[in-house]
Amino acid sequence: MADSETTPDVSSDIHPLYRRFIRICELLSAAMFAALFLTFVAQVFFRYVLREPLVWSLEVAGLLFVAVSLFTAATQMPLREHVSLDLFMDLFSSRVAGILRGLSLLTFAGVMFLSVPDTIRVLEWMYKERTFALRFNLGHLFVLMIFFVLAYAIRAVFDAIRQIRNGADAGDY
Repeated sequence: MADSETTPDVSSDIHPLYRRFIRICELLSAAMFAALFLTFVAQVFFRYVLREPLVWSLEVAGLLFVAVSLFTAATQMPLREHVSLDLFMDLFSSRVAGILRGLSLLTFAGVMFLSVPDTIRVLEWMYKERTFALRFNLGHLFVLMIFFVLAYAIRAVFDAIRQIRNGADAGDY
């Protein structure tokens, strides 16, 4: 039997808006990674070929690294790639395991939504900090944390609904 025959097709269970959101996020991640790569190449070229290091390139590369890492993890990293503890899930039927995973994801989403006020407080503190060379306000970078927290929560809600509806065989996206 081929893999396609044994693996349930869950792509039809994904809401079209959610699928479009993920596609846009993939393109944004690719663009940020390309910018990070080009910044790194420019940094190496100027430092080792021209012997004139770019002061700003290290800061830009660091900022882009943080942004692309958090953004991609929040929007595209499959649940199975995140740390999880599911030792007992194999003891239950697929349906019960899906419901338990769904409830766990809804709890996680609730915690993420509840963390938004604290994230805003940290953001207020970060607006007082600037980078050395560019004097870039770190609050502008970390304002993305609110998006990351909300993206994690929204993904958890979508995945919870899918898990509860289809059981543990619903897969992870």
